[in-house]
Formats: sequence, structure tokens, C-alpha cells
Amino acid sequence: MDDLDQYSRLIHDVYELSGDPDQWGLLLEGITRFIGGRVTQLAVFSLKNNLRPTWRVWGADQQEYRTFIYRHATEDPRLSYILSNPGRVICAEDGVDPEQFRATAWFREVVEPMDLEHSLVSYFAKEADIMATLASMRGREPGPFGAHEKQRLGLVVPHLRRAFEYYALLDEAKAKVNDIGAALDIVDAGIFLTDADLNVAHVNRAGEAMLKAGDIAVRSGRLVFKDTRAARQMPAAVAQALAAARGETHLSHADHMEVPRQEGDEAPYRVSLHPLPETAEAARLTQRSQIAVVVRAPARSGADVARRLQTTFHLTPAEAGLAAALASGAALADYAQQRSVALSTVRSQLKALYEKTETRRQGELVARLRGSLDLSLA
Repeated sequence: MDDLDQYSRLIHDVYELSGDPDQWGLLLEGITRFIGGRVTQLAVFSLKNNLRPTWRVWGADQQEYRTFIYRHATEDPRLSYILSNPGRVICAEDGVDPEQFRATAWFREVVEPMDLEHSLVSYFAKEADIMATLASMRGREPGPFGAHEKQRLGLVVPHLRRAFEYYALLDEAKAKVNDIGAALDIVDAGIFLTDADLNVAHVNRAGEAMLKAGDIAVRSGRLVFKDTRAARQMPAAVAQALAAARGETHLSHADHMEVPRQEGDEAPYRVSLHPLPETAEAARLTQRSQIAVVVRAPARSGADVARRLQTTFHLTPAEAGLAAALASGAALADYAQQRSVALSTVRSQLKALYEKTETRRQGELVARLRGSLDLSLA
């Protein structure tokens, strides 16, 4: 294998493997052979010791090398020289007097027994106190690393740093997606984020339940409705909604589309389309969602709402019935008349609701009751 082919394979491995510490050993093997070292380590750790070190080594026993990596940040006399050259490829021993270095306990107890006298090192800080180091080492017999080896490691380090940055961005993006997903999961309507062709990028928890019910499906990645009429209308409706969002057409109204369900006694789903904001990004690593397809199941009955409020606030059945009525907008007098109970009784129940919900006014109470129920898009 010639040098160019070896380098090409190595850079491929840098971007393919650096995001997974379990794969670092394979990556380090390639770097070691490319540099001409004997042992190579990659480590990420905190100078303040508030982050558990992540490191791998190739060319040495992992447990034996453990002492080396854990003592490196505090006992290696070459450390100050390494830290003063961020982003550069250096021979670590250039920063210390050779005779003084050989006289240190670090040299006698670690470097000499492991035969790792010569080190080719590059370090870069990920954050203020976080440092990542790549070091290739070899013993006294092969001699110090020269300009050729420095040049080779210098070709690898920028790609490694860039790969770390890419994976950090991907981790940040995944965290944001998880946050958004968690927020969508508390909505009791089914939400399907798709592109213009109804290719699905995300489904919330309520949507997943609807998929299991069988009236809605994801086939070959696309959102489809089993009702023939709805399946035929949906692509055109999506195109029209997106065109309206771009200002290319005008929608005089935005009624919900009713989609019949397989069970004849089940009320139809109500489907609405909500175009998502356009962004100015020119390129994306993942499929972009362009529209939210929101599917609402028939509203819960008053008894369902009452049961949920009773559980949430530890209400009596009578208090839960009043709470459900208030949450739906009923007035006290009307509720008393419908239930054929005295208004004074209802007022006593209202006082109990204030205490159990830690509210003081009826408007505050209603807001608390509604807020305790699953969110629902209007």
C-alpha cells in the first residue's frame, strides 16, 4: 500500500470512527503505523478532574497503560511544554533538558520501564478546562521522531479535531431533537413531522398510538391514510398549505379534514396541516421537516376528564365532576341547576378545589385544571 492510499484510508477512519470511543483502538492502529510509532494514545480529560477521562491506547496493554494516562496530567515534566503549544505537533521531550528528564521519578517509574522515551504529541482544548491529546510514542532504539513524522501527524490532527467538532455538533443536535420530541409527546394530538412528499421525520407518542390503531400508517417512510379519499386528498392539501405559507396562493379557510376510521362507531379523525418555518440553511445532514400533520382523535368525554382530574388532584367524585365542568367553561349556577344541587353545595366544592389545587380565584383554578390535562392543539 503506497503512502497516499494509506493516508486516504486513515482519514476515512478518522471521520468514521472518532465519534465512538470503542472504535478508537482501530483508529489508533492506523495512526501508529502511519506515523512510525510503537504506542499511540487518544485521550479527552479535564484538567480540573471534573470529567471522567475517555481514552484508548494501541500498542500497549490497556491496564498497564492506565497508570500512564491517569498520572500524565499531573506528573509528566513535559506537560507545561505541551500545554504551551496548543494545536501544534511537537516532540514532547524538546521542552525539557534531556539529563534532567532522565533523572525524574516520572522517567524512572513510567517512561523507561515502558520504553516510551520519545513522544510526538498534539493537544487541543475542547472547552476551557477540557483537553484532547493525541500522542504517538516509541522507545530509545528507534530514536526521536523527526520532521517527516511530525509532518505526517500534522496531516492527521486537523481532520481529527474537525471530526470531534462534527460529532459534538451532532450530539448537540440530537439533544435538541430529544427536547423537541419530549415536548411533542405531551400533546394529546398525533403529530407527524414530514417533508413536502409526506416522508416522515418524526412521530410523537400520540401519533405512534394512532399508527397502532391501524387507520394511519407509515409505508416506505411515507405517511398514508387507509381511507381512500383522504389518501388521495392529502398530497394536494400539503402542497397547497406549503404554497400558502410561501405566499404563492391564498387559503380563505383552514378547515380540518375529516378522516373516517375503520371502526364504524368511532368518530372520524380531524386532520390539519401546519407548515413549519423555512430556514436559511443551505445544506442539512438530515431530512428536513416542512409540515406538521396534526391528527386529533374525538374529544374525551366529561367522565374521562373528571377521572383524570380526580387522580391528579386527589378529588372526591363530586369535586372532580365540578372541576371537569369548570375546565370546559361551565358556570357555577348552570352546573348546580344541571346537577339539581344547591348552589351553596357547589360553592363548598369550589372552596375545596381551591385548596387542593393551591389556587385562590376561579380564573386561576380553571387555568390550573386545563394546564393539568394533556395539551391539545386548537
